[in-house]
Amino acid sequence: MKLEQKGHITKKERQDKAQVKAILKEQASGQTVKLLKVTKEAGAEGFFSLLSDVLKTNEIDLISLDQFQLNLLAINMQRFAQCEKNINEQGLLVDGKKNPLIAASNIYLKNVQSLFNDLGLSRNARMKQLLNQIQTQKIEDPFKDLIN
Repeated sequence: MKLEQKGHITKKERQDKAQVKAILKEQASGQTVKLLKVTKEAGAEGFFSLLSDVLKTNEIDLISLDQFQLNLLAINMQRFAQCEKNINEQGLLVDGKKNPLIAASNIYLKNVQSLFNDLGLSRNARMKQLLNQIQTQKIEDPFKDLIN
């Protein structure tokens, strides 16, 4: 079952999804995600702190099971930033060949994008959540009056 789904869904599916979301929110209440030792060792403490602040500010509920993904996101962000810094210092070509850090940077960027989506932090994930809230009538649809 996808919590966010495009297209028509039945009333039963909408109720089931609302129930699952309520359970996830309940599980998350009072839980915090913690910085893992590996994240600290990777030098990604700053990124983890930044991500944690964004999550708290936007009231995004994560449970301790999400802790690993959040730490992995911080590590990948740190490694991506380090690759980009080194590419800027070394240039796109090293000894007449494409800098191997470009491939590593692309891998870290894909990992970051995937983890953002998995954690519901991307723009598309937020838009899907907002659309789902409109569909379940948790918020008023601003275009409802125009259509009727």
